Amino acid sequence: MRWESAITCPKCGFQATETMPADACQYLYDCKGCGQVIRPKQGDCCVFCSYGTTPCPPKQLELSGHGSACCGPAKQEDARSRDWLSNFRSYSIAWCLPLALFPIGLLANLPLRTALWAGALTWMGGACLINAQRSGRTHCRFTGPFYLAMILPVLIFGTVSASLASWLALGVVIVVGSRLVWWATERAWGQFS
Repeated sequence: MRWESAITCPKCGFQATETMPADACQYLYDCKGCGQVIRPKQGDCCVFCSYGTTPCPPKQLELSGHGSACCGPAKQEDARSRDWLSNFRSYSIAWCLPLALFPIGLLANLPLRTALWAGALTWMGGACLINAQRSGRTHCRFTGPFYLAMILPVLIFGTVSASLASWLALGVVIVVGSRLVWWATERAWGQFS
């Protein structure tokens, strides 16, 4: 069993020799040269199997016939099964229901509208952060903070008595902005990371 592997950054080419974890796959690695967060290639279980001179210890055991399958595809399937977006009911409760409060809030008076929108953003932001933690869904790590940050403009609009057109524009920014964050982050780093 080999415990060290020289890992080469695919972005800058910097190489560093690292001690690998004995009983786990390392999915993320921060390059010491450029600071890039490195993730494994599609189908590989860890960064050492993708960019190292020696595969990780669990993969070494698997290849020698002394261990079971590594944590690659099974780990991804497990993440998908914990993803709230893959279940209609949990998706509806976590995001669709609070999103429905936006048009309802437009019909309400200003204090109630502010409370409904701030509550919906808190709910969706919290759901994103929890889902990112439980499933590793990439975009949720970014849309969660985005939704929570959008609470501030909602509170400002509520105190300055912004026009209905301003509220509509803010709603468009929130919905379109979250979709752009979703698209960009999963395009860059994949659905699960």
